[in-house]
Amino acid sequence: MDNLVFINSNNLQEEPYTTSKIISEYGGQQHKNVRELIQTYIKKMKKLGKVSTFETHKPKSPKGGRPEKIYKLNEPQATFLITLMKNTERVVNFKFELVKQFYVMREELLKRRIERSNGIRERNALTDAIKNLPDSKYSKVYKHRLYINITRLIYKILFNKTVTQLKKQFSVPEKGNLRDYIPKTELAKTKALENQAATLINARLSYQKIKEALISIHSITV
Repeated sequence: MDNLVFINSNNLQEEPYTTSKIISEYGGQQHKNVRELIQTYIKKMKKLGKVSTFETHKPKSPKGGRPEKIYKLNEPQATFLITLMKNTERVVNFKFELVKQFYVMREELLKRRIERSNGIRERNALTDAIKNLPDSKYSKVYKHRLYINITRLIYKILFNKTVTQLKKQFSVPEKGNLRDYIPKTELAKTKALENQAATLINARLSYQKIKEALISIHSITV
């Protein structure tokens, strides 16, 4: 069966959802009937989370195409809604697949959040290494620039892109944290490089030496 559950972006804080259109299509219901069912129980729906909608245009016809309102439903809302549907064989198969996909999506998000949490600790290792540089020799301005430069270097090594380019690639909002949007596999690689950088900082190497070492280890040209 096709994808029934979605997430808007790589943001770890996003909540998986399905739509009234998906429920109507795969549950063998008229979309207007599904929308009417949601409206009938809208107060209960709102107790399970924010009820949001978006519009999509129907294919043009000789009579024109009016926008169609589609509901976005989180897992509790969708689960409640499908319990109101009669259990034909088609509906039972759809319910099973929908519940399964919500579970799989939730598990994947949980893994990524754990990875992100671990990444924060690794990030702390990098920031702690910089903070532990003696103030008598390294100014606050130098430490701040070192942090920025190493962060930029790590993203350049891994993605060959700037922070700005990566935010655009992963659709990070203006005030969003890039690391919340980096896929799990790339986030693990980011942590590894930060650990290596922290080790080199603790060895009191200059930024230039750190840069040369990391580039050499990963055999790239920056």
